[in-house]
Amino acid sequence: MTPALKVAGPHLVERDTGHRARLPGVSAFALFKRYLMQNGWDALVYPILVEWRQVAHDGGYEGPIVLRVFRNAAPPNAFALDPWSYDGAQVAAFTQRCGTLGFYVDWTSGDNQLCFPSADPRMGEHHGSIGMNQHANIFCAAIAHLPNVIWNTCNEPFKNGVDTDVTKPPPWAPVVQYSGNYDDLRDQTHDLACLNLHTDRNTESGAQKWVGKAHESAPYLWLRGKPIFYDEPMGADELTIPGRRSNVPHYFGIYGTVIAMVSAVYFHSTDGLACNGLRPITRQCAVEFFRGIAGGLKVTP
Repeated sequence: MTPALKVAGPHLVERDTGHRARLPGVSAFALFKRYLMQNGWDALVYPILVEWRQVAHDGGYEGPIVLRVFRNAAPPNAFALDPWSYDGAQVAAFTQRCGTLGFYVDWTSGDNQLCFPSADPRMGEHHGSIGMNQHANIFCAAIAHLPNVIWNTCNEPFKNGVDTDVTKPPPWAPVVQYSGNYDDLRDQTHDLACLNLHTDRNTESGAQKWVGKAHESAPYLWLRGKPIFYDEPMGADELTIPGRRSNVPHYFGIYGTVIAMVSAVYFHSTDGLACNGLRPITRQCAVEFFRGIAGGLKVTP
């Protein structure tokens, strides 16, 4: 089982040893949805975890990996999942099994305006902010005793129907938590224990800005005095799609080295959204990402 973490100023540390933790992560959005299918763990989840472990090994990294998994989303997403279609025991069992294989689970949500429709409190406990808070209460109760959990209120709540002034993690939520609210980095009122940022995906003078923006942004975020998570950079794919996807492995290698300055850096990819396995170029990008992670860890204590 991966060691429990706590927040210590701008760093994540192992709770029992005090050793600093830096975490590479991967988008694995549909993994819990697949787990809930018939024979889900053996046929649809375990092979994906074996693949990620092999990819990290090929890049020279052998430590823990974070899986960024959605607990709810709406169709037509490949990771669409009704938040009321499963119970806490299933959440705990999935999380625990991932932990035994050296994975943390970063639980996030999306499409909340569709998964918890109507803000009218008269609609009942499954709707609007009441439903979001009720679901968070139940979900966090299921994972509160597990060491390998990270809580993300919502993926880009400003786009996905969440008011983070109203929808908040309960007191028993994992201690490693972030809101997903990065649309205005000057506004610190939505900060939780950790911060996060999605880097700029635009191109400038022929260069893809996301590669350098992670390194450039880190010193400014340091001033907030909390651990930094870069949880969704440019996605990898077999073809480059300007502003959305890149197929340049070298870029992902450079990006991975930013782990030297922050607490967590994730590899995002089209293949990771549906958890269908990595295609050749995407896999090469992932290997280079972990090679960058391994290099970044060598240059800092």
